Amino acid sequence: MRRTAIVWLALVVTASPAAAAGAAPPLPSAIVPSRAIGPFRLGMTARQFETARRTALCPGNVQAVFEQGRVARLETNCGGAYRTETRITVGMDPSRMLRIFGTPDRIVRSNTGGTRGEWLQYVRFGIAFRVVYADVGYGLIQAIAVFRGTAPWQAPADTDLPDGPPEPPPGLN
Repeated sequence: MRRTAIVWLALVVTASPAAAAGAAPPLPSAIVPSRAIGPFRLGMTARQFETARRTALCPGNVQAVFEQGRVARLETNCGGAYRTETRITVGMDPSRMLRIFGTPDRIVRSNTGGTRGEWLQYVRFGIAFRVVYADVGYGLIQAIAVFRGTAPWQAPADTDLPDGPPEPPPGLN
């Protein structure tokens, strides 16, 4: 009897979607490049997106762009509620982001109301960070967006990187 229960449990665990994908499902507060921000997923319909708002952290601070009736891009400016698996969140200086993701594929100016800003886009991974700059040159992550990337994202093996002192991000010249 005990052996039958163990075999049954093993079948249930290996048949689960998370086990089939080879990874645990993302946390409700996780930003997953090319996939999701918390309960909001790329590919959702408008109705599913509004339903997700009911249980989301910071529900009014996640915006969606729809293409052909499905979520094609998600963006949040809610600091602390959502973060990547490598502990990057809105409100941080961008030094950790730059150490983990490296040089952006594209930098797009995004100045608003006299504040210098830019989107640092990692097109291959499906994630972008809007960084705003103080007069002295240091930046702050003001928003994070996810969209379909062109290559799979895999966090570095050592995700326990030290935060260290802020480093000026690469700016547009």
